[in-house]
Amino acid sequence: MEGSPKVLRRLGNDWVALLISLFLAFSVWFVHGMSLKYMVPMKFNVTIVTDLEGYAGESVNDDVLVIRSTGTGFSIVGLRRSANVARNIKLNVPGEKLHRVADEGDLFEVYTRDLTEELYQALGSSVTINSFDTEKLQFRLTQRIHKKVPVVLNSDIDCKSQYMVAPDIELKPDSVAVYGDVSILEGITHAETEKVSFYNAASPLDGKVRIKPLRGTELSASTVEYHIDVVRYVELTAEVSFTPIGVPAGVNMVMIPASGTVRYRVPYALAGSVDTQPVFGVYYSDFIASRSGVVVPKLYSAPSSMISYELEPASVECVVIEL
Repeated sequence: MEGSPKVLRRLGNDWVALLISLFLAFSVWFVHGMSLKYMVPMKFNVTIVTDLEGYAGESVNDDVLVIRSTGTGFSIVGLRRSANVARNIKLNVPGEKLHRVADEGDLFEVYTRDLTEELYQALGSSVTINSFDTEKLQFRLTQRIHKKVPVVLNSDIDCKSQYMVAPDIELKPDSVAVYGDVSILEGITHAETEKVSFYNAASPLDGKVRIKPLRGTELSASTVEYHIDVVRYVELTAEVSFTPIGVPAGVNMVMIPASGTVRYRVPYALAGSVDTQPVFGVYYSDFIASRSGVVVPKLYSAPSSMISYELEPASVECVVIEL
């Protein structure tokens, strides 16, 4: 029996080696199997966050979204609890993808095929969406008191000599919904951006800027994109006669002075094609509305390429004579 301990020790070592081998084999098999791709159904309870104007931003759907997707075993295990348990998921859905259900008040629906981009943002790129078992989802949104106001770009732009900012600045969005108490909304006329500054500008300006928060309110957007045309210009000068407009029969309206000087700007590239001059009208209705008889001439027509103008004199005195 002297060799028994050695035999037992050898057998013990063999069992340990066997167990380690089995564990390593199982690990290799497990990793290989989990690295393969599988197509499985996945279930989700969907909550949406939306910017639909006039409504609260979040709503929960009572139905279950079922999609069929392909992914590795690792990714599927990470996203799928079990075959019968739906996972909670939150999607940011633009308001334009929601459609009001006819005769159902504040009930909206969205086609699941329109949520592909939002689902990839939430699930990541480790899975591929193959199809949707659920055609559409419905959400009941809560209305909120709001007011739509324009966005005003707060800017300080210094242009290079012979360059100027074109009058039409593009903003996206150009207006926002402001949510809050009625007493607060009554005093709000616009939303203003943070200040943007440029020096020696000589080309179009593009960017994004934050909208200043309004105390006691929420805004439908927190930033705005802007496009500002900066153009090279030529300044032209013309003598213009003021045209009486809307004068009734039997009345003659005399303007003092009867003419003026206009300095107007057009883009440098189009200066050679300007074939008309600005025309300014003095409206009889403005004379009737005035107490002093002093009226400001208004631009009646102008070259399509005109960017801006200055008129001298800025106002005229009118005298009405019955014929």
